[in-house]
Amino acid sequence: MAFAAMLSAQTYMIEPFDSAAANSIFTILHEGPPSDVRLSDDHTDFVEGTGALDAEFIIGEFHPWGSFAGMVYRTDSTETLNWEVSDSFSIWIRVDQPPTHPEYMVFRIHLADRPNPTDPVEEYLYENAVVLDNQMGWFELKIPFVERPTDGTVVPNDSGFVLFPEIWGGSSYNNRELDRDAIVGYSLYAVVSGFDPNGNLPADSVKVSFDAFTRFGSRPIPFVIFNGMFVNPNLQPFAWGQSQAVVAQGAGSTPGTNAIEWTMGDEFGNGWTGFGYNLITPQNMLGGWMQDSVKFKMKAPPATGNLRMQFESGPDGKVGLEFTPINDNQWHEYAFPLRDFVYVDGTSNFDTTAVTVVQIMAVGTGVAGNVVYIDDWWTGNPEFDVIPPDPPSSVFVVPDNYFNLVTWLDVPGETDETYNIYYSFQPITDVHAPGVEVVDVGLGIPENTQNKSHLLFSPLGDSTVTYYYAVTCVDAAGNESDPASPAAPTTNTAKGIATMSLSAPMNFVADGDLSEWSGIMPFRSFPSEGAHIVTNTQIDNDDDLSVLTYLAADAEYLYFAFDVTDDVVDTSSTNTWEKDSPDLFLGLYDWHGPAHGSYLRGSEPDYHFRFLPSRVIIDNLGSATVPATDYHWGTQFPIGYVIEGRVRWADIAAIGGDDQFNPMEGYRIPFDLAFNDADGGGVRQGIMTWSPHNEDNSWQSPTFWLFTWVGNRWIITGIDDQVTGEVPLTFDLKQNYPNPFNPSTTITYQLARPGKVELDIFNMLGQKVKTVVNQRQSAGVYRVQFDARGLASGIYFYRLKTDQFVKIRKMVLMK
Repeated sequence: MAFAAMLSAQTYMIEPFDSAAANSIFTILHEGPPSDVRLSDDHTDFVEGTGALDAEFIIGEFHPWGSFAGMVYRTDSTETLNWEVSDSFSIWIRVDQPPTHPEYMVFRIHLADRPNPTDPVEEYLYENAVVLDNQMGWFELKIPFVERPTDGTVVPNDSGFVLFPEIWGGSSYNNRELDRDAIVGYSLYAVVSGFDPNGNLPADSVKVSFDAFTRFGSRPIPFVIFNGMFVNPNLQPFAWGQSQAVVAQGAGSTPGTNAIEWTMGDEFGNGWTGFGYNLITPQNMLGGWMQDSVKFKMKAPPATGNLRMQFESGPDGKVGLEFTPINDNQWHEYAFPLRDFVYVDGTSNFDTTAVTVVQIMAVGTGVAGNVVYIDDWWTGNPEFDVIPPDPPSSVFVVPDNYFNLVTWLDVPGETDETYNIYYSFQPITDVHAPGVEVVDVGLGIPENTQNKSHLLFSPLGDSTVTYYYAVTCVDAAGNESDPASPAAPTTNTAKGIATMSLSAPMNFVADGDLSEWSGIMPFRSFPSEGAHIVTNTQIDNDDDLSVLTYLAADAEYLYFAFDVTDDVVDTSSTNTWEKDSPDLFLGLYDWHGPAHGSYLRGSEPDYHFRFLPSRVIIDNLGSATVPATDYHWGTQFPIGYVIEGRVRWADIAAIGGDDQFNPMEGYRIPFDLAFNDADGGGVRQGIMTWSPHNEDNSWQSPTFWLFTWVGNRWIITGIDDQVTGEVPLTFDLKQNYPNPFNPSTTITYQLARPGKVELDIFNMLGQKVKTVVNQRQSAGVYRVQFDARGLASGIYFYRLKTDQFVKIRKMVLMK
């Protein structure tokens, strides 16, 4: 299918020269009088548009190697021009008066780039030795947009552009690469060039006219989605139809590499489900659309049916290609010409110069739980950068009121890089080591930001905390630098916040009387206390909306209560999110490391609960209703409403097909709150959130959540770190004690090496009933308390699984 409209715009005007002199767009550069450049607009003799530019270059006698006179154009201090899709330039020239000494006169074009606003400008030179030699009428000079290799001694010629020769001196440099997407200007020069050992080269002059300086052609720009290790930093993940997609470590087609692991869902019951990426900066695919292919590797299980790969440039611009993968659970390579992609979903306006979405979906064939792996996903023939960048410099941490401000200097010479911020109780030498955490929203911080606030929290009361920090640089290819750290840790006060209490309300009744919650600390959300109000929404004061939120847990239930002050209670909207209602965002797992980029299922499930007048729903699971026999939602005097209830962990897990949560003292769980406020007419006026990063986007991704703890401790007390002081030489799983037991027992195991650890409980049918441990742990001996309340009497099996060891033992629950 030919996309005529989107492939036609391959010539771009750089400068029409219609009124260049009058608009003073050029700065004149020379070595001083008598040299000069005299410019005037010519509206009589021109090639196109409304005029041309007449230029007289006058060059004085200065050096044995000659001199120059030129006209320079620069963008402002921050603007860059992206010329990467073009492969040639064209400029119309008329020579009105040739030089007296054509053997010395050359014409040069300089291109200037600057990858970062703080970088010095770097110039690349093209030279034509004959174009100014003779008087002639208008002719078109075509110039290849090619970067010539150099060791610093290569001089310019007419075969392309070369870095300003270092042997000449007098120039500046940044990364010594022609950044076609970071052009900051160009220059047109007449140069007396050569060498006279007996004296200076003679003065000279030339009169020329310029018109229609353009760039053209189609230079293919490879688009890398996943390079076998990382997702392109310019991509933001999303998933729909209950799909989830993560980068699976070590799952790549080549040993030691990674892969995208796509777990299908079937939220709508019609087999349509998928995942993809939004592009932060649109991708220009014009140059390669008619000649390049999209290439990838895929490993698909037998249940996999028809899939579609899709590129989008907006709501009315979607093109896709359907294919049936080889579903034998083996890796296979695929390559589909981009020109074979066709319009889908009734759209007709795809723009190859501004692609904003790429995704893969099951075309009515999705099977919930089906896992497909994708690797080496790109277009064209990219060259991969596998060398990590240098670390950032000058990392400092400044303590402030309940937060630490981390600052650093960006890495010189990098373009489109991002920065990650980590912290730990111990010095950081490996950012992936156990105990190293990511500062809230601390991954992928754009270049030129150079600071990040780390909000400090502690369970239930203010605490003094001492953290070590590290900052890394991630280059445009996804390579992460070594960490850069201050020499000393930073001590500050962490703000005490509420937690999910392990003391369930005594004599609980869901009746709106919250007196049984009196011993449990609430989460306070009050505008007067600095609660976050989402931008462009309005909450006037504490009477307009303020909330006390209570959370508690035992082995069987999640307990909750909301004491809401609201001057106007309005639940009339047909849209659930526009009713007066609280939203609770919870990750039911012990969270360490990077935040989930999208809602995940399984052993680390993420939930978005909404508490409506008649029911509790999980919004990210198709607004499924959670069974809640103990639930109260009612107005209260004098203003506002109160919510109280409990739901079973088992019922929550069953809706998403997830592992059942086993609350344990010291778990650090992802968490956020959002309160929707409608003040009449069924229209939401305000949104108040717990996380200051939630700009009405926590429903999209856990990236924007904060966290709290289970119980009142920082660490998991059900697991004793290194019961002995020695590192064991072997892995082992001990017999539980006591056995038989009721209702709890102790399981002891030992790890010879650090790594990911899973300890799961299974019934006689082989069904997993609980996950007790699912985290990275250091080598050592561990004890964990397993609470079997909520399980029936009988024989159970417990399995320890690491990357290098698996063992199963039997135990008996006798009630």
